[in-house]
Amino acid sequence: MNDCSLRLLCPDDGDRSNYVNRPISEIPAISRYYEGVINQGESCIGAELTMELGGDIHHYMLDVQPVYDREGNLIRVIGTLRDITEMKRTEEVLRNTEKLVFAGQVAVSIAHEVRNPLTTVKGLLQLAHRDTPLRHYDLMMSELERANLIVGEFMILGKPQATVFKLEDCGGILEEVLQLFEIQTDLNDIEITCTLEQSATIRCDRNQIKQVFLNILKNAMEALPYGGHIHVRLDVWEGYQRITFTDNGTGMTEEVLSRIVEPFHTTKPEGNGLGMMIVHRILESHHGTMNIQSEAGKGTSVEIGLPIQDM
Repeated sequence: MNDCSLRLLCPDDGDRSNYVNRPISEIPAISRYYEGVINQGESCIGAELTMELGGDIHHYMLDVQPVYDREGNLIRVIGTLRDITEMKRTEEVLRNTEKLVFAGQVAVSIAHEVRNPLTTVKGLLQLAHRDTPLRHYDLMMSELERANLIVGEFMILGKPQATVFKLEDCGGILEEVLQLFEIQTDLNDIEITCTLEQSATIRCDRNQIKQVFLNILKNAMEALPYGGHIHVRLDVWEGYQRITFTDNGTGMTEEVLSRIVEPFHTTKPEGNGLGMMIVHRILESHHGTMNIQSEAGKGTSVEIGLPIQDM
């Protein structure tokens, strides 16, 4: 190997003695391509390799070709290695972008069709309840509101929303959202508690911040299929209004956690994989932060930070 190949295989100037003076047959990821050329005369063009080096995943493209003398005897095998890690990352970004474009097209085609009958049913229920109190009226209205929120997620994804930023009391927004969840938590044997240490004024689009809180609470509820506890804490930390949602549910593995904001990536049979991606997008537009800690079988903590505005 020349110095260039060594730098590719040891990007952090690690112990290059692992490769220097070592037979190619002892490097499993590469050796089979050389053996194919030597034993079967099969050239290798553009083989993609994935190797873990220094705890990071690196992607390479390998070409291996034979060199013959005038009598047709194999005298040399030459391999060329190229680092395509950045190209792979770019491809992943492009794939996610394509998913978003497709999701936007789907959203435009179905969102209005679903929202119109929802609005009609909701209005008729309100009229009927005004004349004669309906049994389970609150539950039906809550479920309709939840369906409306799901449609709203597709609307956010499908087209840019007209954001209206105003100075708002964060604690007031949070209390509104918690009231929406009261019936759902009771029905699912979930106890939800809230510690309002300090509420601050934030500059935000009220509806979008409600969407953030709703999506996080919905995820917490879905992580508690047999009941459990959700604790919400509101305080101030280093110029940010901090809202922390903690549950003792099923938790997540590191692999799931690393992909949580990817579109359409979900582990739930009925999930759409858009909720946390939308949360991430809204927080970016509000210059907010999000930190998620989770452990499989022990629960999840989601910490949101929103810049405080001086009155």
